[in-house]
Amino acid sequence: MADFFEEYEGYPNYEKMAIHDEAHGKTTRKKLWMVFWIMLVVTLFELFIGFKYSEVLGETNKEYLFIFLTIAKAFFIVFVFMHLGDEKKALKYVIIAPYTLFIFYLAFMVITEGVYTYHIKDIISAVAMHQ
Repeated sequence: MADFFEEYEGYPNYEKMAIHDEAHGKTTRKKLWMVFWIMLVVTLFELFIGFKYSEVLGETNKEYLFIFLTIAKAFFIVFVFMHLGDEKKALKYVIIAPYTLFIFYLAFMVITEGVYTYHIKDIISAVAMHQ
């Protein structure tokens, strides 16, 4: 590998350019633990809602809440681990907005069609009873 860097003088040597001091490692570990705890809290909240308040929310509201929380966790991962949070505000919106709209559209279609299937079964059974 040393031959490659010696052969191409203009090629940047990223190993020498990287910051590997203890302070940088400490901030990186702190950021990773923060991400872990936030994701854990959101996941535990999802489990708590699923176990305790499943009947209170209703099936459709629970599905929408879980989809929203899952999308929030996905965006959080994108912002932290894919470094989108370090970009300018306009670029964040240009990247996130189309995906957000598409995901909500897909979730709406899945939930709507799932409910529609149950209604069709009810309609078919009601028609069969009246015949």
